[in-house]
Amino acid sequence: MLDRSLLFGSLFFYLFRVTTSFQLVVSQGKHLAQSSRSTKSSLLATSSSEESSSSDSLASTTGTSVRFLGRGKNAIVRPGCVLVAPPDEFHHFLRQAAVFIYAMGEDEYDTFVIRGAIIDHPTPFTMQEMMASDDVGESSSAPACLQNLLYRGGELGDAAFLLHSDATLGERANLEMIGTSGVFQGGLDHALSTNYAIDPNKAKFFFSYMEFTEAELEEMLENRDEESTQWVS
Repeated sequence: MLDRSLLFGSLFFYLFRVTTSFQLVVSQGKHLAQSSRSTKSSLLATSSSEESSSSDSLASTTGTSVRFLGRGKNAIVRPGCVLVAPPDEFHHFLRQAAVFIYAMGEDEYDTFVIRGAIIDHPTPFTMQEMMASDDVGESSSAPACLQNLLYRGGELGDAAFLLHSDATLGERANLEMIGTSGVFQGGLDHALSTNYAIDPNKAKFFFSYMEFTEAELEEMLENRDEESTQWVS
């Protein structure tokens, strides 16, 4: 029997596709008025020496450059980091989620917000299937990356956007790296107009995003006492 959640998810995207004009943010997307600051000091309790020590320990153990930035109220939140949900998180979108923080700044209402994309919630559809034919031309000549699945990045927004680690595209399209993550937002319009082939393994498309005010994020990170129930950065 077809899983009910998959059935309803498929029906939602089909109805969305046929009743609206799917808006693809192919360049920079709906960017915030960017700020270089991290969140408030209560979220920055981990000192730089502690962060460096944790990073060195993890790198020597796993051979990766992934840094542990803290948990709970001590978690550092900044562009380019990933927030990992605790096992007992039951928010509809955030349950068992990993959230990539890709923007921090003021929105159109001058409110400082933090935006992230849930990186592990795929839909049944490819990016090309959700784009108007006029945007990509003949399917035979469409970039291979458009065959990548579209991911549901959160609960807000009505547009799709591209996150990728293609440094060459980032340079050619004059994109700013998200923190020190090696990840860029946008650039698909440049790739389509110049026939630049984005490596499919370096590109991920998202529909919608998560958004938090500083107060909301602080409450989410600070209202858990036991380490096993805290968010991790």
